[in-house]
Amino acid sequence: MAEHRGHARRVLTFGEPLVVCVPDGPGKLHQVRRFHTSCAGAELNTAVGLARLDVPVAYLAKVGDDPFGEQIRRALREEGVDDDLLAASHRCPTGIYFKQWSGLDARTEVFYYRRQSAMAEEGFPTEPAEAWLASGEIAWVHGTGITWMIGEAARRASDALVEAATRAGATFSFDINVRLKLAPADAWRALLEHNAPRATWLFLGDSEAELLLGTARGQEVWAAIRDMGFVGEGVIVKRGAEGAEWLSDGGVLHVPAWPVSNVVDTVGAGDGFNAGFIAGRMKGWSVADALRLAALVGACAVTAEGDYEGYPTWREAMSYLEGQGGVER
Repeated sequence: MAEHRGHARRVLTFGEPLVVCVPDGPGKLHQVRRFHTSCAGAELNTAVGLARLDVPVAYLAKVGDDPFGEQIRRALREEGVDDDLLAASHRCPTGIYFKQWSGLDARTEVFYYRRQSAMAEEGFPTEPAEAWLASGEIAWVHGTGITWMIGEAARRASDALVEAATRAGATFSFDINVRLKLAPADAWRALLEHNAPRATWLFLGDSEAELLLGTARGQEVWAAIRDMGFVGEGVIVKRGAEGAEWLSDGGVLHVPAWPVSNVVDTVGAGDGFNAGFIAGRMKGWSVADALRLAALVGACAVTAEGDYEGYPTWREAMSYLEGQGGVER
């Protein structure tokens, strides 16, 4: 662990990093013989997206003391993400997953191998991050429901970190990010109820709202989340090609999706959306402009293979936005 030094206030994301094996072409996995590897994981993706948008960001996780863990550490450093909080296990491996593109529309499917990974088995150490929070260095903490669901140790560590963020007065954003391969729908709803009272911002997709709340209608989603004890600044509902909505006491604010002419790979789009929104808010932008940036990053994500390879740099994002009239900063 590197010695902690003073930095600009930053975002902290936490969650399991994975190495993804990407096929060199479409086809069922049993037919594919060539792959290349990259790094992935919802919270790692968001951290990379933030770094590319010139937002100081650190990443908290645990990997195996193995070549895949080293690959993840090097990727973080190359992207400008602070890896001081990335721990290594000498007992458990780094998690991996495989992508598959098949069918008439080359639909993306994923196959995870993470059940006995370092994060799932051992969780992650929170004490250094808690010290950073207490010092005021961390302004914003972001996590997803996946981390609570991969194992009991990770769940305990996640709760400890969120409690520390609350004590420090840091913003906490939470994306439910449902993965039914990890737990059934009722467990995900219980997790949403668990974190809603602690979150400043909640993210969920329209299909997730339908699954967990029985509705994707904006006002009805807002009422359901409020009934769970949510007292934060708002709920963001991601609606894919239909854009996104900010739900709050002030009503529903809709932001359209950014048009995309060629969709290559949709994995990582939601994580990029989160990065764009957090970046906008960290830079003092209005919610509406932060959502525009979020929609842009999410759109860029689907134009390239890999979870975060398509995310724009800050200069690229500003070029796109200025071409559409800019933002009110």
